[in-house]
Amino acid sequence: MRAQLLRFSIALSAEVLFCASLNWFDDWTLEEMPVKFVAGAMMCGVAYLFAIRDFPVLASARQRGLVFWAVALLVRLIALPLAPGDDMYRYQWEGKVQRAGFNPYLHAPDDPKLEPVRAQFPDWQKINHRDFRAIYPPGAELLFAGLSGISDRPLMYKLLFTAADLGTIAVLLLLLGGASRHASAAWYAWNPLVVYSFAGAAHFDSLMILPMTAGVLFLTRFENEADSGKKWLLALAASAAFGVAISIKLVPALLLLTCVFALGFRAIALVVSVAIPALLSTFYGWPEFHIWESLGRFAHVTRLNDLFWWLIEATVRPNPDQKNYHYNVILVISVALVSLLFCRNWKRGMIWALGTALVLSPVLHPWYCTWILPLAAWRRAYAWFVFSITLFAYFLFWNERLFAVPWHAEPWMRAIIIGPALAAAVLVCLARRSQRAQQKITS
Repeated sequence: MRAQLLRFSIALSAEVLFCASLNWFDDWTLEEMPVKFVAGAMMCGVAYLFAIRDFPVLASARQRGLVFWAVALLVRLIALPLAPGDDMYRYQWEGKVQRAGFNPYLHAPDDPKLEPVRAQFPDWQKINHRDFRAIYPPGAELLFAGLSGISDRPLMYKLLFTAADLGTIAVLLLLLGGASRHASAAWYAWNPLVVYSFAGAAHFDSLMILPMTAGVLFLTRFENEADSGKKWLLALAASAAFGVAISIKLVPALLLLTCVFALGFRAIALVVSVAIPALLSTFYGWPEFHIWESLGRFAHVTRLNDLFWWLIEATVRPNPDQKNYHYNVILVISVALVSLLFCRNWKRGMIWALGTALVLSPVLHPWYCTWILPLAAWRRAYAWFVFSITLFAYFLFWNERLFAVPWHAEPWMRAIIIGPALAAAVLVCLARRSQRAQQKITS
């Protein structure tokens, strides 16, 4: 017991220290910094995996709860000073544009009509894809407008995104339940990629993950509820939660078919999931203006860091223009088929559907992986957490000298990202098969 506690303390201390070290390596205008950042982040991830392994050694629920929340808060506070990602400037810009009276769905950042706004935005050159109009759903755009009216400081955005992230942790604890809930939730709460994505890089995906996880919680409560009236209320609550999540980012729409299987004839309540984003769209002139057109146009951009399509292109069907629109169609069809396959087990269906979307996504930024991590903690799909660590290699793209073609993944980089996660998935499957065999023998 003492040896386990010592290992746990050492691993936890190492995770915190490596997390803090990232603050010295976040200036990626210096060419050697991305390599140091990735090395530090992966060491942080290795320490995290060791710490999680020995977490249950703490005896009392009070001790586990105190350590759980103390670490979750500490690593996020450490990450707050990190330089934000370039998406942050897009959030600020689209909020500022709205405050100036312009519709971000009608005017791209380089629109000549926005010259007066650009003159007041010193970071305009840091905005990515300046020829594209807004691609985020209306719920996100309304939040950007609200934040812009409060403060343009990145810290304000980070605090909001971190608060939503902490909310997800609280919901996940309710979803997990039981004496081991802190140990299981730590897979998400202490995950370095989660911490960096929201508290460090200031990606707003946590605002989507919170209501999506809440929707899953409501579905589980619905399943266990016997009273018909309460089941309707829970069905409506789950539908509203998914509607809010879709209003922030479209990803949870991929889970609606599994929600149908979970709710049965009460799936009519899912009309709310569609009504909420549709209602918020009216603030930006829909249906008179086709505000979703820019998202469809963005689906044609050059792809990056995919897990699957590079293999197809190297062996079966070349894609010299590196466009991704037809891959998105295949993705949606595949998610639907996977959802149908698990029609009798919606819980497994959810993580398989979202996992399929990530595997078939023609663009895979690291923060996309955070979408599935609450579900992975809930369903004990541990290979996704290994993948979340190796995915830090993506940030090597900022050191273009490492690649024959800038922003094009080399085989060695794909091996770093994909190999350990595949190995972990195989080991988990073998361990579970062995456990089931052992249970049959003992029974």
